[in-house]
Amino acid sequence: MGLPTGSGDTRVRRLLVVSVAMALMVLLAPPAVADPPGLVWSVSIDDRDLGSVSRNDPLLLGTSDSARVRLSLDNRGPSELLVRSIRIEGRVIGMAFFSYTTRLDIVLPPGERTERRFDVDISDLSSQATGLLPTSVIMISPERETLAKRDFAVDVQGSVVSVYGTFGLIMAGITAVVLAGLLLAIWRRELPANRWRRAARFLPAGLGIGLVVTFTLSATRLLVPSAVWWLPLLLLFGGGAFVIGYLLPVGSGDPPGSPNADTSELGAADRVVR
Repeated sequence: MGLPTGSGDTRVRRLLVVSVAMALMVLLAPPAVADPPGLVWSVSIDDRDLGSVSRNDPLLLGTSDSARVRLSLDNRGPSELLVRSIRIEGRVIGMAFFSYTTRLDIVLPPGERTERRFDVDISDLSSQATGLLPTSVIMISPERETLAKRDFAVDVQGSVVSVYGTFGLIMAGITAVVLAGLLLAIWRRELPANRWRRAARFLPAGLGIGLVVTFTLSATRLLVPSAVWWLPLLLLFGGGAFVIGYLLPVGSGDPPGSPNADTSELGAADRVVR
């Protein structure tokens, strides 16, 4: 089976290779943020140390209008530590669905320790998200760069019509429309005869299903959608749809010699006729 030589097909293949490579880089890359040398720190929210929080036992948020935070810092390094603020942020597929920043202006000389206690107003959290979300506590320097970071899982007691829930519903609606259009094209035999173009037509549907599955598992509290999970889900469903589109023996009645015709298939048909 020959490979298509059209510039459109080349761009599709390049895009797929780049997407897979980027996904693998994100999955296999080491953590981008390391604690400053000599810094020992801990955070507790609502009297629960984040070191005890796990995916199977997430931190519960959204049942009250505020979160009590205790930050402990021990500077055992050689340099002065400057902390401008601390941020609590929940991100899924690279998008922040909630973020709360508190100004602290901590100056901690070497060999010193300090502790700060403060309340964070999260009264709008239930309208921002719902379900299990990967969350981070981020210490920010005066230059607004990340000094240190702790990742943990939260269980947000929010509404289905929150920003997060609405986004998932919108993705479900878009995916349904894409699938309906794809099924209609199959029924009408309007798909390209060229296998690579046909596979590219299936790819958005697979990616959409992957996103819907991710948000559904998160909202129903079955999965914390960190990159370790949502990237493989997108690759699984997107790649599966691409392979199905490539192997599915359906296509339009493109005339011989048209740009969309699969030259290998036309060649095989010509040999049969002869």
